[in-house]
Amino acid sequence: MKCSANIKQVWVDPVAHEKLWAWTHLARGEVSMLGLIEEHEGAPCITDLFLVKQTCTSANTEMCQDGIARLMVQLVHEGKQDHLRAWVHSHAAMATFWSATDDKTIEGLGGDLFMVSVVVNHAGDVRARVDLFQPLRITIDEVPVKVRLPKLDLEEACRQEFLQKVHEAPMLKLSMAPSHHHFDRGSLLVPPGGKVSGVFDDAELSHMLETGELSLAEYYEIMNDNAELDFDEPTNPEVQHGRR
Repeated sequence: MKCSANIKQVWVDPVAHEKLWAWTHLARGEVSMLGLIEEHEGAPCITDLFLVKQTCTSANTEMCQDGIARLMVQLVHEGKQDHLRAWVHSHAAMATFWSATDDKTIEGLGGDLFMVSVVVNHAGDVRARVDLFQPLRITIDEVPVKVRLPKLDLEEACRQEFLQKVHEAPMLKLSMAPSHHHFDRGSLLVPPGGKVSGVFDDAELSHMLETGELSLAEYYEIMNDNAELDFDEPTNPEVQHGRR
């Protein structure tokens, strides 16, 4: 794949993601992995990770050159040698940062085109960088890392099942109140077979339900039995003129 200086994302496939955290938590100290890269939406994606023979301490990880060579031979047989462009390692209990040793390792593993590097720790912190070696030497640090979820193409199947099993009843709408009317909250209770007295809007009704001034049963009674409300003009002249 081609890699440019406008890389804003590094993706990780689920298989690589699971291997990364399994090996990270199995290691008491640091541990290193090498990974395959492919392009996804113009950004590099780590599709798989490999563990090679290595010696690790609480502050260092050194991969065996023979182990790296064996992996390269395997990938040559599979035609994937050009995709080996990711190095992932754990800092165990330490913070995620790039040490001088990390920089040296990246230079040794890269060499041409580009290299994707990721450092994690036992706390779950993640830091990624993309190093370009041609045509200019550039490091893009703190690139976000996201898991690339597989596309299962279930949208049409879900739509068909929804149409078969879900019946959506017509939505009931309350009549909107004229803005110059006010509602006496104490008069909301609806007697059997009666009408709601007072004027209110949807927002006020929802607020009364949330604050406990209106029970759920009363709310549904108004919604179901009084979809089209008859508003009684207030007889109190003070209320009629918007004063209480």
